[in-house]
Amino acid sequence: MSARRFLAGVVAAAAASSLALVASPATADPSFTPVEADVVGVGSDTTQFVMNFLADGTGPTQGWNDTHATGRLASFDAIGGSATVVLKEGSAPITRPNGSTAGKNLLHGAGNNADVDYARSSSALSAAEVSAGLQAFPFAVDGMRMAVKATGSNAPAAITSAQLLGIYKGEITNWSEIGGTAGVIKPYVPQTGSGTRAFFLAQLKALNGGTDPVLAPHVGETQEHSDADIKDNPNAVAPYSTGRAKTTPTIKLLADWSAARALYNVVRGADVNRADLTAVFGSAGFVCSTGARPLIEAAGFDQLATPANGGVCGEPTQVATTNFTTNAQLATTTALAGSSLKAGNARLVATVATDSVIPEGTVQFLEGAVVKATGAVVQGKATVDVNGLTAGNHTFTAKYLPEAGSNFDPSTSAAKTVLVKKASTTTVSFSPSAPAYGKAAKVLVSVTASGSTPTGSVSIKVGTAAAKTVTLVSGKASLTLSSSLKAGSHTVSVKYNGSTSIASSTSTKTLKIAKAKPALTESFPSTVLAGKLAKGTVKVAISGSTVKPTGKVVIKRGTTVLKTITLVSGQATVTLPKLPKGTITLTLNYSGSSNVLAGKKSFTIIQK
Repeated sequence: MSARRFLAGVVAAAAASSLALVASPATADPSFTPVEADVVGVGSDTTQFVMNFLADGTGPTQGWNDTHATGRLASFDAIGGSATVVLKEGSAPITRPNGSTAGKNLLHGAGNNADVDYARSSSALSAAEVSAGLQAFPFAVDGMRMAVKATGSNAPAAITSAQLLGIYKGEITNWSEIGGTAGVIKPYVPQTGSGTRAFFLAQLKALNGGTDPVLAPHVGETQEHSDADIKDNPNAVAPYSTGRAKTTPTIKLLADWSAARALYNVVRGADVNRADLTAVFGSAGFVCSTGARPLIEAAGFDQLATPANGGVCGEPTQVATTNFTTNAQLATTTALAGSSLKAGNARLVATVATDSVIPEGTVQFLEGAVVKATGAVVQGKATVDVNGLTAGNHTFTAKYLPEAGSNFDPSTSAAKTVLVKKASTTTVSFSPSAPAYGKAAKVLVSVTASGSTPTGSVSIKVGTAAAKTVTLVSGKASLTLSSSLKAGSHTVSVKYNGSTSIASSTSTKTLKIAKAKPALTESFPSTVLAGKLAKGTVKVAISGSTVKPTGKVVIKRGTTVLKTITLVSGQATVTLPKLPKGTITLTLNYSGSSNVLAGKKSFTIIQK
């Protein structure tokens, strides 16, 4: 999608006396230079953003140009950017048209410009424009209220029709006269050529009994839908599009007086049936389609309903549209997915979708005619867990129920059958039941389920070590542990990972590894010649194991320590100090370790 997407999703609707405001979108011209085959438009400030959205999309919603590489929709903003614009490739720059009248003037008369295919307009055709044969395609409805400074305005919260007329005729000049805070009122009207100005003055004329009112001398002129003269002036007031106000957080709208108007795209009478124009603007065209609705709403307006739905969207006209029937409903689809996460459980996920925006509401999950659960739709999905079910197949449907008063139609999913899993039991034992350090122990696992032999795998985790996965054979599995597993207590956690029809289960048991008994040996000579020293190797082993003990061995003669040695790979070579003549009894004293018990061995040497 184009980088010219300014808002994501649909902005909130206006309340009676205040609006939920969102960040104002940036202005932008087409990101490409239009060519002859493209549909190019200029004109109204009111509708420049909505036409940008319709061209390039916004948020997740695609615009016309996302699916049309040729015959692209181009819309040049009324304000912002350069003072001049190049409408089509190879054409000379023109002054940027600002306002509905400025745009429509390029479709007829002396100002006719063949590079302009349509004009954005926030007002109906004037008598002169009708005489020139112009035709207007209505597509959206906009409101008008009076705008004041967002915070700190001296205006009251609401003004009546009579008060509005009095302000612009100069009969009411201070906000305190109509319930506001004292301050000299500064009223504004949009600039000459603005469709909003024409519409607003027509409203004042109607309030004045059908006669054009004489505006007070202090009524100023401002750029339509610009906050420049309002946001910092507590006494300023100007007519404002309710749609555009939603993107202008620096202003707020007053309650009571309001007016509604249609928004149009205007073409030459000779072009009213042109295929490329009706494909975009006609009643069967993109602008009036369901897919365009979120784009129009993202700009703050409501899409008019098509003639098939009692509206006038896309029907060319030369008179002001008074049928404001809007596209009220959106069709939805509901899809259901399901799985069984545990015994007696079905997790059901309903996805509710439209062609555009994300629906809200609730979903009922039914088995037959019985509602088993209800879940709220969050980001287009409703998820529930139905528990307490019998093992076997269960068939569900999901029924989407829109929020009361919303624009979404209800829908029901196709049936979905879920195989609900039966329970399993996992048991753990060890072989040998009381293993010692240095001897490999086995973890024995058995998984059972009523009426079935579980298949699949188990995950076996000992202490903090990574789990190992072992495949079940006839419901059983085993894992041989390392013979160097330290002495002490170890938590063994086993999880049966489940299968299509059988739920997972777990078991935890403590494995106690006893310290090993040491076996001490030495290789000293039995007789040592006079003047020679005894040299030998001391070994500490675990019978039947290749694991080598660690620790220290002290060699004593009686209570006298002759040597203290540190074992390396279970042994150490040592030369004894000079011994007295005779038969000498020596003792090897192994101090043990965290994994091996202490031990002792006596031996004799004859010193010559």
